[in-house]
Amino acid sequence: FYKSIIRNQQEDLGRIGRYFRDELAQELYGMRISLQNFTNRHGDFEELRCLRDSLTSLVIELRNKAVVLYNPILNDLGIFHAVDEVVASYKQKLGFNIDIILDPDLKDLRHHMQVHLFKLLTALFEYLKDETPIQTISIVVQLIDFAVLIKVLPCFKEDGILQKTKNADSPMRLKKVMELYSAKIINDTLEETGMILELTI
Repeated sequence: FYKSIIRNQQEDLGRIGRYFRDELAQELYGMRISLQNFTNRHGDFEELRCLRDSLTSLVIELRNKAVVLYNPILNDLGIFHAVDEVVASYKQKLGFNIDIILDPDLKDLRHHMQVHLFKLLTALFEYLKDETPIQTISIVVQLIDFAVLIKVLPCFKEDGILQKTKNADSPMRLKKVMELYSAKIINDTLEETGMILELTI
């Protein structure tokens, strides 16, 4: 029953996201084009420029919100492509490298669980980016006995010395992230054994 509620919620969010992206954002963009055509014919004014800029910003904001609610790559192509896109964006924009290996069996997860796992991974990426002084993180995601295990491997310097990565407030922030996505912390440090998180299916 609980899983049915979660699945229905994800479907509702997907419908809202598609509406934002495919209808509302498109309609506002059409208004912006019409405004641009009007100013081309009758001249540009400061008020019209401000309105045009506001419409542009609103379209961008709506599309960004739509991706949070309805990630087109995740929904159309699955979690592997969606994770690849996020990892590539971190590397391109921030120079933050994420070496991630996903269990091939994750493709058999129900769609709402793929969405849940994707959101957990993106929150984890953001946490690691902010909390670790290193630029490359290695992650392995495995599907074992009705649970998804996420292992963040220990990090070493070029000379083979283990890096100190844990900040004073890291465990509390990680705990909040895990509570938000209904996951468990098996081990919360990157040192020695590595960080281990569990998402129960």
